Amino acid sequence: MAERQGSEQETGPVELTVPARSEHLRVLRLVTASVASSLELDIDQLDDLRIAIDELCSLLIEHAPPEAVLRLTLVGQTRRLQAAGSIVGGGASSEVDPISQLILDGLDISWTKEESGSFCVIAPRPVA
Repeated sequence: MAERQGSEQETGPVELTVPARSEHLRVLRLVTASVASSLELDIDQLDDLRIAIDELCSLLIEHAPPEAVLRLTLVGQTRRLQAAGSIVGGGASSEVDPISQLILDGLDISWTKEESGSFCVIAPRPVA
């Protein structure tokens, strides 16, 4: 993490690569929350980010083959974090089920999910 003039902080990229299995979701949530916390996101924003990472990573690994890995890249600056996730070594679902859609749309984040299965989250949601 480097400090810049005006006390702006930048971090990243922080890259995590874990086997695409649900038992590794906790590690992804914890590292994401730790990086976001260092960027001065508030507790509600941290909670929304953890939920988003859990939902989107779960969707990616749902149909991933056993040998696949999940890659998560985190890049941020003061009060903003971008997280990008993808499956390496196997296919991923491109569908977002209606319940996950409702959960994600109710969070203070901006998110996209590509047909390839990759996703991008920006927290908090940029002001329009």
